[in-house]
Amino acid sequence: MNVSSKNTRKFDNLSNKLQDVNLMKLSLDQKIDLWINHLGNFSAPDRVYIYFFENDVNDIVIANNTHEWCRKKIHSMKDEQQNIPINLFPYFKQVLYENKKIARINSINDLTDDAQPMIELMNFQGVKSILAVPIIKEENTIGFIGYETIKKEKIWNNEDLKALKVVACLIALKH
Repeated sequence: MNVSSKNTRKFDNLSNKLQDVNLMKLSLDQKIDLWINHLGNFSAPDRVYIYFFENDVNDIVIANNTHEWCRKKIHSMKDEQQNIPINLFPYFKQVLYENKKIARINSINDLTDDAQPMIELMNFQGVKSILAVPIIKEENTIGFIGYETIKKEKIWNNEDLKALKVVACLIALKH
């Protein structure tokens, strides 16, 4: 069996698991927790997370980490990642929120100087690589789902990306 057919079979298996969760009579939060658990086991990141956007009392768009899966011995960032004004991270604001594009960062060192606040935070948290996909509902970016690696850099492949896109679509449909 070649690598391509093995990857296809692995992705098909993941898709079936995600759809099984979708059909379960669970709350959206419970489904998201199961979905990101499957993603963590599929793509082997150190962290899988979901952030949702909302406007605060001053009408500033903020991001909240609402769900997170971490590999064993990886510190959770969920409690520390609440009420974050997206203006603090122009790269994510432009790519994910405004342009509804994918953020594929195989190495934090690849980011340019205009992403300095993000570089500083990622270095502080020990993040090496990120893959993030916007969650879009009715043409509005309502959040994003992403992978991070802490232990080593990772070159994100198309199956990693497809898996995030599937869950982003499932969340958008249910949200």
